[in-house]
Amino acid sequence: MRTNKTNISERAGLRLNILSDDQIKEIHSRSLEILSRTGVYVESDEAIEMLADAGCRVQDGIVKFPPGLVEWALDAAPSQFLFYNRTGDYALNVGGHNTYFGMGPTLLYMLDPDTGERRKFVKSDTEKAARVADALENIEWVMGLGTISDCDPKDTEVHEFDAMVRNTTKPMITWAESLEGLRSIIKMAEAVRGGKAALQDAPFIASYSEPISPFVQNNIAVEKLLITADYGIPTVHTPIPQAGASMPTTLAGTLVGINAENLASVTISQVRKAGAPIIIGGVIGTMDMLEAQLAYGSPEMQLMLAAYMDMAHYYEIPTWGTGGCTDSKLPDQQAAIEAAQSVLYSALSGANLVHDPGYMASGTQGSLDMLVMVDEIARMAKYITRGMRVNDETLALDALNQVGPGGEFLTSQHTFKNFREQLYFPTLMDRQPHDKWVEAGAKTMGERIKERYRHILETHEVEPLSDEALRVIEETVPQQQKAAA
Repeated sequence: MRTNKTNISERAGLRLNILSDDQIKEIHSRSLEILSRTGVYVESDEAIEMLADAGCRVQDGIVKFPPGLVEWALDAAPSQFLFYNRTGDYALNVGGHNTYFGMGPTLLYMLDPDTGERRKFVKSDTEKAARVADALENIEWVMGLGTISDCDPKDTEVHEFDAMVRNTTKPMITWAESLEGLRSIIKMAEAVRGGKAALQDAPFIASYSEPISPFVQNNIAVEKLLITADYGIPTVHTPIPQAGASMPTTLAGTLVGINAENLASVTISQVRKAGAPIIIGGVIGTMDMLEAQLAYGSPEMQLMLAAYMDMAHYYEIPTWGTGGCTDSKLPDQQAAIEAAQSVLYSALSGANLVHDPGYMASGTQGSLDMLVMVDEIARMAKYITRGMRVNDETLALDALNQVGPGGEFLTSQHTFKNFREQLYFPTLMDRQPHDKWVEAGAKTMGERIKERYRHILETHEVEPLSDEALRVIEETVPQQQKAAA
């Protein structure tokens, strides 16, 4: 869409496009029509006043956005941002078609990694998940995975950040139910980085918030968006619509609706502070009409997510995707099929921050088994999407001529020089001959997964926090916890 932005991509290769250029422009045009005619209900008085001053029409809380203002905001929003780890080192370039996988938030239940029983999510689950993610190469950023039940509900977000920041150095996306919680998280993050300026220069946290479909920017979500825009922290502000429930049952209609919601969010953030980093996208699902719940593993969800990535890439704004999740209650064959499908679609479509590896049971239950399995799936997807390098070395004419008819390449210098970089080596998949597999214990994929995360929990060491950071965190996080009900 724009010519004034540099689109830097770390990975170039195989790409998937769902929408044609004409379809993208049509969806964009219809979204602008929704915003200018139907409008968005905004609960924040501060945001309403700000938008009215910027030229929006406001009546009874309904804000109608002039197309020109939306177009200005799309140009003002950054096309990428750099995400750091908690030690201040560069970690991720969020933009273009770069894809990075990380966990999601707010699950209510956990599939206990030791007993296999479904139980309420507790703080130690976030601690273990963050530590396992810290060791997994292809889980590149972290969220809390679930809603901690063994603490006062009003303190959940600070306990979650405490559990994450002690157990991983990777970039983190935080979830706060309250403005007070968000401010407490920022305070602790400043202590970890050594001050406000250091955190702003090398942010290792981003904030997560959601509008409500259809077309409601609720007060807490908008206020968090304003706070993070003022501060300069990247913000994921994306809806979770369900086609057939909170959006039209037609996939194209849902795309128009969610795009209008995302464009409203971009406009609010940029009117507040031009250049504020924002991530758009969402969990674009469908309602299962038989069970009346979100279908996390549906092909419609993957199709709409990939199509929305086309819209976001057109706008050149960083994206929020979904992958590595399942409707299955166990890490079984269904889970593997649905997770693999969503991970590959996300990687092919160039979603930037892909959340929900480890999600099960239609977004209600977490699993370390799933998290470890998705790490392997993501590794395979990245190998595919990197494409194929074609040059003098890879075309191998000299090697082909040297070996000639009837020869072999097993002992070729060309093979020795290139096989490590060219070939995929699995970490969990089994390729042994049958007899060797039996001698090694005839282990299933599930058994190999459990061995891996147990080994991580027993041996993986996370770089410790400074004494000053620990002091601020311990002063901020309430110590008294209550047993899970």
